[in-house]
Amino acid sequence: MKIALISHLYPTKLYPHQGKFIQDQFNLLADNGNNEVELIVPTPFALPFTGRWKANHSALLSDESKNFRVRYLSFPGRRFPEIIKRHLSKKILSFLLRKKYDVVHLHWAYPDGVVIPDLQDAEFKTVLTIHGSDWYQTKDTPVLSGLIEESFSASDRILYSGPKLKKDIETVFPELSEKSDIIYNMVDTESYSPLSSGDKEMVRKKLNWKLSKKHALTVANIRHEKGLDLLIDTISQNKELADIQFHIVGNRENTEYSDSVINSIEDSPFNNIELIPAVSPKELIKYYQAADFYILPSRREGFNVSILEAAACGLPLVCTNVGGNAEVTDKGAGIITYGLENADSSDIVKMAAGYTDYDPEELNELIKVNYGKSAFLKRLLANYKKALNS
Repeated sequence: MKIALISHLYPTKLYPHQGKFIQDQFNLLADNGNNEVELIVPTPFALPFTGRWKANHSALLSDESKNFRVRYLSFPGRRFPEIIKRHLSKKILSFLLRKKYDVVHLHWAYPDGVVIPDLQDAEFKTVLTIHGSDWYQTKDTPVLSGLIEESFSASDRILYSGPKLKKDIETVFPELSEKSDIIYNMVDTESYSPLSSGDKEMVRKKLNWKLSKKHALTVANIRHEKGLDLLIDTISQNKELADIQFHIVGNRENTEYSDSVINSIEDSPFNNIELIPAVSPKELIKYYQAADFYILPSRREGFNVSILEAAACGLPLVCTNVGGNAEVTDKGAGIITYGLENADSSDIVKMAAGYTDYDPEELNELIKVNYGKSAFLKRLLANYKKALNS
C-alpha cells in the first residue's frame, strides 16, 4: 500500500518537539515492510527572514527522500479560508497527481482537511484524523465550519483521537458514525520506560532535583485550555502540598494568560514550582523517569499523548476528566480529579501518599497493550483498508 501522510505540523530541527506524534506515526508506517509512505507538509509562504520564515524553512526530522514541503498562500488569523483552500488544494493536487497513492491520510480538519473534497473529485481515497483543537477552535466560526463540514462529508474515513471528541462531533454530524473510528495516540514503550530506583536517583541528581522530596510532573505549553493556572492556584493555596516539588515543562507564549501564569509561579508562597522550557522528546523522557507521578490539569483535550508517555515511564496519573483521560485512568493508570476548579488538593495529596502502590512495569505493560505501536498500527491499517473498500 502506498500512503501519503499530510500534516502541517511535524518536528523540525528548529522545533523538534512539535507534532512528535505525527512523526511517530510516519516512522511506524515507514518501518512496516508492507507499505510505502511519504510525508507531505503544507507550509505557508512567509516574509523572508522573519521568525515564521525561519520556522517554515527548518529541516524536517525525517528521511529527506521521503518528505516534501508544499508551499501555499495563507493569511494571519484564519482570514480568507476559501482562498487558502483553493490555493492549498491546487498545490497538493499538483503534487499528488504526479504519484500513485492508494490512500491519502490527512491530519487536522483545518487547514489540511479542507482540501479533501477536491481530492475526492480527483478520486483519491482519503482518511482524516481530527485531534480535538482543530474542531473545538473552529466549530463556532461559520466561515470555517462550512468548509470543515464539506471535508467531513467527502472523507472516506474519519478518525478521532478520543471518545469524547467522537461524541461531540457526531452529536452534530451523526451520519459520520458509519465511517468513523477512534484511534488513540500511541507511545513507544521501549523508549518510554521505567527506571530502576538507582537509575532514577542518578537522573534526579543530573536534573538537580532534591532526593528527599516527592516530585510531580506536568508537560504542557502555557495556554488557557491546559489549565496550568488551576494547578498553580491549588498548589499555592494548600500547605499540605508544600513539601512536594512540582515541575512544569512547556513553552511560554506571548499572551496575557502566559504572563499571569508565570507571575503566579513567582508569587507562589512555598517556592515549590519549577517552570522548565520545552525540551526535545529525547530529553523529556528523563523528566518522566525522574518524577514520582504525573498531573494533567487541562480544561480541554482531544487525547493527550503526554499521559501515555508518563504512564509508560511508570508514573501514575492525576487527570481532569476531559478528552480521553478517563479512558486511560479507568484501565488502572491513575485517578480522575474534579477538584482543581475549586483549588481542592485532596486528589494530589492522595496520589502523593499512594503512588508507590502502582507498579511501574505494570503501567508500562498497560500502555503497551492498549496504546503501543503494534496495537496502533493494526487499527490504522484496518482503517486504510476500509477507506480503499469504501
